Amino acid sequence: MRMSFWKKILLQLVLFILLLGSSYAAPTNTLVLENKSSYDLSGYMETLADPTTNLTVQEAAGRDDWAGTVRDQIPNLGFTRSAIWIRFSLTNRAETPRKFYVSFEYPVANSVSFYMKDPHGIFQEEHTGSIIPASANVVPDRHFLFPLTIGQGETVVAYLRVQSTGRMTLPIRILSDQALFRKAICDYTLYGALFGLLAVVLVYFISVGSFLYKGTPLWLVLYFIFFGLHTAIRGGFMRLLLPNEMLGIISVLQLIVIAGLFFTGAKFFRTFLSLKNISKALDRMMMFFQYLSLTFVVVPLLPFPLIILITLILIVVNPIFSICLAFYLWRKGIPNAGYFAIGWIVGHSVAVYDFFRINGVIPYQPLGEWPIPFSLLITLLFLSAALIRQNAMDHIMAGTDPLTTLANRRNFDEALNFEWNRCARQRTPLSIIMIDVDHFKEYNDSFGHKAGDKCLCRIADVLKQNTRRPGDLAGRYGGEEFVVLLPNLDAESAFNLAEAIRTSIGHEAKKTEKQYLDENVTISLGVATTIPEEGGKPEFLVQEADQAMYQAKREGRNRTIASSSMS
Repeated sequence: MRMSFWKKILLQLVLFILLLGSSYAAPTNTLVLENKSSYDLSGYMETLADPTTNLTVQEAAGRDDWAGTVRDQIPNLGFTRSAIWIRFSLTNRAETPRKFYVSFEYPVANSVSFYMKDPHGIFQEEHTGSIIPASANVVPDRHFLFPLTIGQGETVVAYLRVQSTGRMTLPIRILSDQALFRKAICDYTLYGALFGLLAVVLVYFISVGSFLYKGTPLWLVLYFIFFGLHTAIRGGFMRLLLPNEMLGIISVLQLIVIAGLFFTGAKFFRTFLSLKNISKALDRMMMFFQYLSLTFVVVPLLPFPLIILITLILIVVNPIFSICLAFYLWRKGIPNAGYFAIGWIVGHSVAVYDFFRINGVIPYQPLGEWPIPFSLLITLLFLSAALIRQNAMDHIMAGTDPLTTLANRRNFDEALNFEWNRCARQRTPLSIIMIDVDHFKEYNDSFGHKAGDKCLCRIADVLKQNTRRPGDLAGRYGGEEFVVLLPNLDAESAFNLAEAIRTSIGHEAKKTEKQYLDENVTISLGVATTIPEEGGKPEFLVQEADQAMYQAKREGRNRTIASSSMS
């Protein structure tokens, strides 16, 4: 019976779909090693899950339930307690024997064993792992490197057995000597620069925190220490630094580091942004995340559903909430919240990405191990910039009058002492102008304190416009009293400047709306000038200017009087 036309079409379509599916599944074939120096093994290997974790290499080799992997897609198995067997074959097409390295590039795997048959057909084992010592032929590296030599035209079959108490990802590459050399230069240059920068930042903030007696820099130091340790563990460097006898603590250390990272991060968030002063409710929520992070230390002892719940809250909900909060505070105009928000979002977005990646939700990318060191770099730069800028602003504000932004009394006194000594050494004049607003109490009573504050700010603006030489300093001496420090300015020039200030205040009053600065607002000024003597007291110069100012008030106000001791 002849097959109908449509049945033939349908059969061909089914065969095409099966062929397409089989080509996508990429059943394992031999990886041919030709002229390239580096090869990705994904798509050329088979995997076998061993839930019992008891299979020997001979038993695994004899199983018929091996599964192929998809080409150009790194297997990401998520959380599994099974041992994973990997099988692959390699062919050397070169005309001479060649040496290669099997590079298993997931540094947090607990144990990795490599098997190949010797000339007698007996499997030989090399082993290493994040918590077990490496055998003799394993190459010391942050990744797990197993050397193998393949003869001319030879095909070899190799096995890997991987086991981890954490999540399971299988990035494997075949490297030549040249590729291994380039990889080592890249790894140790980039990580060396990163950890070097981290060390410099830590030393700086430890010094700043100790000098300022403030907790915020020290909390940032602890946060960066835990972040650096986390990067070192995930990058495979901690295994190289610890002696073999201590490798078993890495799993416990990693939990402690993660707990410390989130605890100190939340604490720094709260202290840097003064969250308690902004919202007690938001501060309590961050405090909840802060102390919940301590449970990470005992996570392995908890039931599996509780492990997933705590991990989800800490590594997904907590970062998303804090990122949104940081940008909310940035939008609200909290000082330095912008730098903070950028540094915070990079570091914590990577934490969210990593959670879904290690649970098998997101595929592992070829550069999948680099987001963590990259996030450390960005977080390091932006959080450091935020804190440095905050400390600089604190230093500036410590010497600034908050209403007028002129120098405050403390800042003026320090500048006066400095300029007095400098002018004494150089034998140059030093002048001071003392200024007092006439009838300011009556002005406040008539127009209110808000208008009074605006009046003082207008006068401060005039002083800023008239003190632009290097060394000139205008300050608020107290209440409605101002002072101007004028190094290297003689008596006549200081008097002329004082008159220019007084005249400017009058013009300012006339051009300003009455409710802000009444036409009747005037100032009285006293000027004093001297050539300082070493060992002299600059307070005497201030007293001379002050007495001259009060003389101006006694003589009718709205005038400038020069001290009789001008020289």
